[in-house]
Amino acid sequence: MNRPRTLVVTGAASGIGAALCERLVATGENVIGLDQQPATAASHHIAVDLASIESIHAALASLPEEIDGLANVAGVPGTRSPATVMAVNLIAPRLLSEALLPRIRRGGALVCVSSITAHRCTWTEAQLEVLLAGGAGGMPSAGSEAYELSKRALNYWLLRNMPRFVAAGVRANLVSPGPVHTPILSDFEASMGRERIAAAAELTGRHGEPGEIADVLCFLLSTQSSWVNGVDIKVDGGFHALRAARELEEKLPASAAEAGRCN
Repeated sequence: MNRPRTLVVTGAASGIGAALCERLVATGENVIGLDQQPATAASHHIAVDLASIESIHAALASLPEEIDGLANVAGVPGTRSPATVMAVNLIAPRLLSEALLPRIRRGGALVCVSSITAHRCTWTEAQLEVLLAGGAGGMPSAGSEAYELSKRALNYWLLRNMPRFVAAGVRANLVSPGPVHTPILSDFEASMGRERIAAAAELTGRHGEPGEIADVLCFLLSTQSSWVNGVDIKVDGGFHALRAARELEEKLPASAAEAGRCN
């Protein structure tokens, strides 16, 4: 009989994190939830303020010496201050991942929740390198811009560290949701614009549900995804593909579109 795996999940008290914990616990896994609020869906709960480096170090001291995976799910929207957004969405997952990497058993997994809004950030790779090295030049003054930057930088950080993860025998992947029915959806409407969020639902038919994102996270944490490594999976109901198709249709002359059809 296989032993239960030990998996750490941040943002475990609500939304996608809670849905992920429920699924993992239901399959017999030992889940340690990190959150400021009680993570009742997890097997165990460790209180942590992900905006505080001191609190993160205290949580790290309470975690087991060996784990099988880490899911960085926690995130705050652009209604929070830029400093808090960067701390929770970028600094915390980076710190936890780098500190826990030596504790993840070979064959384990790391997964980070990003966002489809990361592509809106126009920072160059050179600027991102400076940011990840500790610089803060040109830091956004608006929370919504900081949110996009935090996710873009998280994606870039994971890509830059793929050789390190592979050498440790740990798979590392990203999941980028579109709008999801979570307790902070209204915050995204406030920071990004209600019309913009509504437009996504109009294109795809609806917003996503926490469990639909959690299912993909479960897959990436499992051995069923043993050959999936270093990818960013957009879980957005086809939003990006539909928008790209619309843009192509607008660009192509009617005659060119007609000529491309098979008879």
